[in-house]
Amino acid sequence: MKRRQIIAVAIIIITFGLLSGSYYSRPTQANPLSIESQCGGTVEKKPGESFTVKISFKNRGTTYGSWKVAVTFEGDYWTWESEGRLLTLHPGETETITWGGNVPADAALDKVARLVVYYDDSFELMRWWIHVVSDAELNIVYSRVS
Repeated sequence: MKRRQIIAVAIIIITFGLLSGSYYSRPTQANPLSIESQCGGTVEKKPGESFTVKISFKNRGTTYGSWKVAVTFEGDYWTWESEGRLLTLHPGETETITWGGNVPADAALDKVARLVVYYDDSFELMRWWIHVVSDAELNIVYSRVS
């Protein structure tokens, strides 16, 4: 009985370690851009409401480089795309780009879209989501009991 408990605890610890390791994984070394912040979360927005995306990029290579970068929020029920920007960096140089946008007015309620960064022929899935919430608010304006 004691041996089974030890084996069960070991399996749980190994599983947790594997899951947490994949959650905190970094971009591959083949990626010439180093996205500074790998944190994320879910932001609640109403249809038509504005949002801001701010991303810092770093040239981890040893030569001067240029990339066309853009961001999108992609989901099964709604999508938003930014304008592309040209990013030119010297080796080790960092630059922050800010995009502003609006959740589509016809975005499906209670649905999410994930932030994706596109550069040249590559992309990076970020850990940021926008969750579309309702702007409806019930208010009782009259009641009567007889």
